[in-house]
Amino acid sequence: MPLERVVEFRVAGNVDALPELVYFLGKAGVAMFEERPAKLPRPRDPVLFQKAKKIDEILNQLLLYVQPRQLSLPLEPLESQVDAVLEKLAALQKEVSYYLKLVDELKAKLSVSREVAALRAASVPKTEVLETLVALPGKSVKEAAELVKTFNASAMQYGNALIIAASREKARQLRAGLERLGARVFSLWEIAELEPPEVLQDRLKKAEEELASLVQKHSDLINYAYTLRYAVGAVMDVYNKSAIDEGSEVGRLFASYEKEIEKVEKQLSDLRKIKLVLDSLGGGFKLPEGFRMYVDPETPIAAPHVLQEVSGVKVALVRGEARGVEVPPEYLADVEAGRRVVEDAIRSAEASLQRLRRDLDALERQYSEYSLYGDKKWEEHNDMASLVFYVLEKDVKKVDEALSEFAARNIAKLDVVRRTRYKYFDQVPAERRPTLEKYPTPIRQFTKIVYMYGVPKPNEISPVPLAALLFPVFFGWMYGDLGHGFLLFLLGVLLMKRLYGGRYKDWGIIWALTGAVSMFFGAFVYHEAFGFSLEKLGIKLPTAPLFHMFGEHQLVLVEGVVAALGAAFVLGFLLIFLAFLSKIINTVLKGEADVALGVVLPQALLFLSLAMMFFSLVKEALHLTFLAPVLSLPWLYVLVGSLVWSGVGAFALRARYKHHEEAPPITEEFIVGIVEGALGALANIPSFARLVILILIHGVLTKLVNGLAIALGPAGVLFAVFGHSLIAAAEGLFSMVQSLRLIFYEVLSKFYEGRGRLFTPLALP
Repeated sequence: MPLERVVEFRVAGNVDALPELVYFLGKAGVAMFEERPAKLPRPRDPVLFQKAKKIDEILNQLLLYVQPRQLSLPLEPLESQVDAVLEKLAALQKEVSYYLKLVDELKAKLSVSREVAALRAASVPKTEVLETLVALPGKSVKEAAELVKTFNASAMQYGNALIIAASREKARQLRAGLERLGARVFSLWEIAELEPPEVLQDRLKKAEEELASLVQKHSDLINYAYTLRYAVGAVMDVYNKSAIDEGSEVGRLFASYEKEIEKVEKQLSDLRKIKLVLDSLGGGFKLPEGFRMYVDPETPIAAPHVLQEVSGVKVALVRGEARGVEVPPEYLADVEAGRRVVEDAIRSAEASLQRLRRDLDALERQYSEYSLYGDKKWEEHNDMASLVFYVLEKDVKKVDEALSEFAARNIAKLDVVRRTRYKYFDQVPAERRPTLEKYPTPIRQFTKIVYMYGVPKPNEISPVPLAALLFPVFFGWMYGDLGHGFLLFLLGVLLMKRLYGGRYKDWGIIWALTGAVSMFFGAFVYHEAFGFSLEKLGIKLPTAPLFHMFGEHQLVLVEGVVAALGAAFVLGFLLIFLAFLSKIINTVLKGEADVALGVVLPQALLFLSLAMMFFSLVKEALHLTFLAPVLSLPWLYVLVGSLVWSGVGAFALRARYKHHEEAPPITEEFIVGIVEGALGALANIPSFARLVILILIHGVLTKLVNGLAIALGPAGVLFAVFGHSLIAAAEGLFSMVQSLRLIFYEVLSKFYEGRGRLFTPLALP
């Protein structure tokens, strides 16, 4: 497959400097960062990330009043940019906070002024004994009314307000109680002092305009801060996913595994010693009163004891306590049961020890594969972290320039980048190589279709060229009409040139090519344009239609349909057989040549033999007699031989990989392969009949529309335009879906995994 050469870089640096390095590489826009394996620890958060959170807090207020846009950031240290922006934003925030506070106060005053505006004209009698209060209780109307009653005051509701008359000596307490309920309480003179709603509305509008003007005045700063926040967020994302600790964190991880292994090993050793003693005791052993049994005790033993050697192990009977491995008394009371318990514990400990060692080995492999140093000198690399990233070979110089710029603009951190190591693409483990395919137009555009299924891995055949051939052919076969194909071609040209500003140019190329193939099928395979035969339109071609499916006096010609079905089945057979052959090649490319020979190759033979049997059944009906010499071969014996071959191969491979931790999924491949081989011949080949079914539907519908349009006379022109537009859109959708199905399910599913990942470099503004 056409792949660009990719270089893997590994760079290590101080934790606080690593985001700066990511930023400079992101500005170059050529590096794709490798994600950190789950087992390896992430380093601590750099100081920069804490500062960046403050930008978020300030921007969240400002972005309510301005629509930001991204700018181009300078090639300067990220931390110094963040510090400078924070300083300017802090000053702006003070001014904005003043206006926000003013706006909130004016909104509150305006709300009150509107609710009590009607009370300005209300006439309330004044007395020396009573004081009149106006309360706005909001949702606490009932609670406020109950409180008023407890103070022996009277209340009258006026709109949303309560007018309360209370004795002067209790008025202050009542007001405090109402305010604790959340009500806003005013005296009559305070209401008189309130500004009218119109005045407050003008003041509020002016304050909001001044706030918007202030924010707009500093729009450049906000745009810069917004872009910087985005860049820091992208850097943080790369750091969180990709940075690998080289110091104390990974050291502690290794130490925890080693400590746990040591603990289990000690436990296993003690259990084995106990088992040796129990094996030597035979039927049972009765401990003397007050004595305990210790295996391999520490000497000297202070308590009274008897020391002897059993099966090469020192055993002590101690009256009291000693240091060593004590044999539980219940094991000695029933030695046979105790032995079974100890044997179970030994098996469990051995399994646990094996699992821990496997995990430690996996950690060792990942550490040596991803770490820049790989020397386990945790203290020497304390507070250091490393990054792995990929660069196209042609862009290596840009990375060197980015590293030089980083060193030049971070003078205090020149000692940070200790080592830079890189290796070429073929030395990178296949499971983590990124995929970057290069194809010429129009093949390149069909990556959009293939990547809907999945991205190819570097060690498997890419189906992009095959999809670029099959999609237009399948679509044109089902949509073959010179007129409708032209409409599709025109749509593709418009998508390339005019529609949506050229944003869907790649899809435009796909549809223009597909429309051209549909025109070819319409002109040379079916001789049809908008449902009319070309001869009826006065167009004479030197050759007859390849599939003469529609006639003058008979709507559908059986002979043409039969010929088209035969061609579709043969094409389906060839494509599916090609898919099985590709699966053999992909299995070899994965480094599993034995699986390819033992399991996958007999699957291809199984499909081939069943396909020949299928064609033997339909050769007369579909006029495929030219296949007779091939069909006369003993395909039944090939079928039986392929089943035996596949079974023996699967059995041999399972025996070969019995003790391998990462053995290929042989049993699953054996079962799925037999099912796929049978389905490929008996279901997938007949599935290609949809190529004929859809063109039949297309042709019948267009002819019905044409017949009705002619019967309608002059008004039939509009009906014909409407009918053909509807058919073109609906049949186009159906043809697209069925084309994708034939590619994805009938062909790609046989050999293509599509579990790769695209080369997507980080690009910062």
